[in-house]
Amino acid sequence: MKKHVILLIVLVFSINLTFSQTKAEKKALKKEKQEQEFIAIKKLLESSKFTFDADWATTQGGKRISLIGNPNFLKVNDSITEADMPYFGVAQMASYGGDGGITFNGPYKEYSLTYNEKKHRGIVKYAITNDSENFKITLTVYSPDSASLVVYSSNRNSITFDGKVEPLKIKDKGDH
Repeated sequence: MKKHVILLIVLVFSINLTFSQTKAEKKALKKEKQEQEFIAIKKLLESSKFTFDADWATTQGGKRISLIGNPNFLKVNDSITEADMPYFGVAQMASYGGDGGITFNGPYKEYSLTYNEKKHRGIVKYAITNDSENFKITLTVYSPDSASLVVYSSNRNSITFDGKVEPLKIKDKGDH
């Protein structure tokens, strides 16, 4: 009986040693995953064909609003950008006949794409104008599932959106 108990204890310890990873191994795996995600972020942003979908909005006053179930988007397709995002906050000048959201569609100006290699982040900045407003856009991509969009407007307080960036889905001409 003693032999079985000793054998069982030895077996448990050997299994534990076999399956446990050292902290260094876990850290190396995490770093490798971050590197792969950063390469994917770079490839996506350099393609200039991506969509940002927000899950949360944060006003300049700090109020956080869930956008889950609320359709919204910012698209970049080569040199054209389009957005339809909700707006919560203070407007210095209201436009008549609008829905109150942030909407634009057209070519962007002053486009820049930079990377923070140390923090594994991609940052897209550009300017766009619609009929009544000038916008400055800053999109910071932390990972494929985590991005932050800050919209600065000539007529309203800034607003921040948190969500994710995905490759732009191009519809076929037969799709409706």
